[in-house]
Amino acid sequence: MDVRDLAPALLALGRVIEASNRTVNGSDHPIKIEAVATGIGSFEVAIDVILPMWESLRGLLISPDVDGALKLLQIIGLISAGGTAAGGGLLWLLRRLQGRPIRSAVQNKDGTVTIRFPSDDGSEMSLVVPMEVLRLYQEIAVQRELAALLRTLEKEAVDTIAFYPRTKDPQVDAAPVVLTKSDRTIVRPPEPVSETVIDTTQRMALSIRSLAFQEGNKWRLFDGQNVITATIEDRDFLDKVDRSIARFAKGDVLICLVRTVQMQTTEGLKTEHTVLRVEDHRPAPTQFSISFDDPTP
Repeated sequence: MDVRDLAPALLALGRVIEASNRTVNGSDHPIKIEAVATGIGSFEVAIDVILPMWESLRGLLISPDVDGALKLLQIIGLISAGGTAAGGGLLWLLRRLQGRPIRSAVQNKDGTVTIRFPSDDGSEMSLVVPMEVLRLYQEIAVQRELAALLRTLEKEAVDTIAFYPRTKDPQVDAAPVVLTKSDRTIVRPPEPVSETVIDTTQRMALSIRSLAFQEGNKWRLFDGQNVITATIEDRDFLDKVDRSIARFAKGDVLICLVRTVQMQTTEGLKTEHTVLRVEDHRPAPTQFSISFDDPTP
């Protein structure tokens, strides 16, 4: 197998487990994921999941006689538990949902959750899942990384991804959890949620670094300290540029009315600039100014 096909799958798998561990156990209890080749040439890859600080966490999530890392893999659905078809983990839930949204959820007294979602014919269906599984489902980072793992199945060289447990624990089903090409679409992460933090409009002096002549493309402008990208909405100004009425040289400055919107998203802070109006175009100086005195009599 081409290492360029294998590496993305291993990296995505590591990120799925790390994101899931942060959701279930918190950021104070990091996890360690190691890949161990079991042979030379054509080989299987053994994934060791290690919770170095698990002794301090033991009992908070599960009973003391069950290994924490094993439980985490069962919640994700990478290992089957108790003879069920994917252990009732996140992968099992996503296969049942097939991209359909969860309409409602009710928490049960035993710690499970009953979720309701639409079926293909429009009727309502329900499932009972562990609370930890629903928490993983709600975590955008987990779904994003899991989608990246499943995208490796789009490669022609990858037919299946199978997970075989190496434990002899009787609570673990020995049957592998197998992901196939039909599973590529079970993860459909929701659109990133964004919230406007700052929305301001101010006059700014900007010089042009690069122009965009195609509609919708952004210009690169310099504010004296940083290069910013901005959408130009002044149609009169753009018309002058299209007809070569407005010409620019290095050092020219535009006095603009600029709207700046900063948004907090699931991927971090994002800033968008929009030039609402170009008020003035000041060409760069081409001559030195000399102060003349009054002529002597």
